[in-house]
Amino acid sequence: MPPPFTEAQFNQFLVAARKAETVADLLQRCLAYPNPPGLDWSEAVTTAYCHYQFDPMVKPDEARRLILTGHAAKLDARLADVMRAQLSKPDAQGALDRTYMIDFKDGSEATRALMDAWKRQSPTSAFAWAASGTAYVQMAQQVRGSDYAKKTPQSSFESMGRLLERARADLDKAVELDPQVTPAYGAMIYAAALESDGAYAVNAAKRGLAVDPANYTIYARLVWMAQPKWGGTVQEMQGIIAGAQRHAKENPLLRLLLSENSGGESYVENCDCNPITEMDLYRNVYAEAAPVSMLMSGGWAAKNRSSTALSVIYRSEVIRFDPSKIDHREGRAFDLPPLGQSDWALAEGNALVALVPQDENAFDVRGLAYEARGDVDHAEQDYAEALRLNPDDTWTLVELGNLYVHSTRNWDGGWAIANRLIQMSPDNPQGWLLRASIQKDEPRDGLNQTISDFVARFGNDPSQQALVAQMQAIGKPSR
Repeated sequence: MPPPFTEAQFNQFLVAARKAETVADLLQRCLAYPNPPGLDWSEAVTTAYCHYQFDPMVKPDEARRLILTGHAAKLDARLADVMRAQLSKPDAQGALDRTYMIDFKDGSEATRALMDAWKRQSPTSAFAWAASGTAYVQMAQQVRGSDYAKKTPQSSFESMGRLLERARADLDKAVELDPQVTPAYGAMIYAAALESDGAYAVNAAKRGLAVDPANYTIYARLVWMAQPKWGGTVQEMQGIIAGAQRHAKENPLLRLLLSENSGGESYVENCDCNPITEMDLYRNVYAEAAPVSMLMSGGWAAKNRSSTALSVIYRSEVIRFDPSKIDHREGRAFDLPPLGQSDWALAEGNALVALVPQDENAFDVRGLAYEARGDVDHAEQDYAEALRLNPDDTWTLVELGNLYVHSTRNWDGGWAIANRLIQMSPDNPQGWLLRASIQKDEPRDGLNQTISDFVARFGNDPSQQALVAQMQAIGKPSR
């Protein structure tokens, strides 16, 4: 089977993506963005998803202003109009849900104070109680964190539980006041997932879908909760997705869920893929546009499996639909120089340093771009700054060490880094290779001992045989 795209199509995608990212308005940028090369994504789906991500019917600043100036009743009236449109007009599917996702899914203390002020002004507003519950769920998620349960302190679970109790009380009150406020049901399912409360989630989904049978947020949350990593099954996910597709003509967003039919994020991340099956996964799993979470998994997995072009494609689409994912923007920038895009990588490095000046990865991105362009001095400066921000970053230590040893011949600097790497991470072969290179090329004493120690440590590891051969080659006399 031929590859899903040609080199020319891939390069055209890169040019179009870079051009689209110059558009300031996030909605218009998303709409102008190219689809992945070789895939026939539906314009109806991508357009709907762009609006879902960036087009609230009441802007966040406007909602904030109305509450702070004592005009919460006007906000309630605006949201009531949006709700009526969502439930009666085909082109307004998800309008209220996306407004809540953009405006009120915020766990900050500022938003918490704003929600409390809204409830005080409008104590019988279902919209206020639903927004408050949505914000509480997000606070609970932030307190819980994203680490595995065994790595999460019990105090975090206790704080999450208290916040979820408040969230559920507010969300229950919202639908008691008005059962048509659909964002409350999506937030209920999210809360239920955090507490593994399947009964609460099912009850919320039934009530919400009775009001809005084609509701994307409700179906998406159900699919997310049904993943095997949360205790569900692939068959359960498939059943929910199949049910959602019966309403896809009413709401094209529901077609986003097709990408999760094989098991969602875990299927992509744990695929025992070779270069051919990696392309098959791209062609089949991502045949239609996918949610940001699935695109992120695609980017991580492709990078880990050394599929650089696919990593750049997936991560570009992440940036299209959610530019707040700075780690994926940085990850893409790391992959640009090997693809001959060092000028774009440098532009991204400059932008990232300005955007997140305390993030060492931003300086690593720019340093790598400078290095690819042969600007060793600026590369060295950026790697040094990255190490100032995070002295224990082994990737940066290796890059700067290689720069010292193989480019600037700063033997003392390279020696210090080699020793630090070996001390910090003796099972990382790069420190040993740096030490051996210095011992051969400066030269310094001890090369035979370094080679002997290296072979003793790594010689029986099948995955390290190429590096063992490289180390042994260092010890051979030059002709």
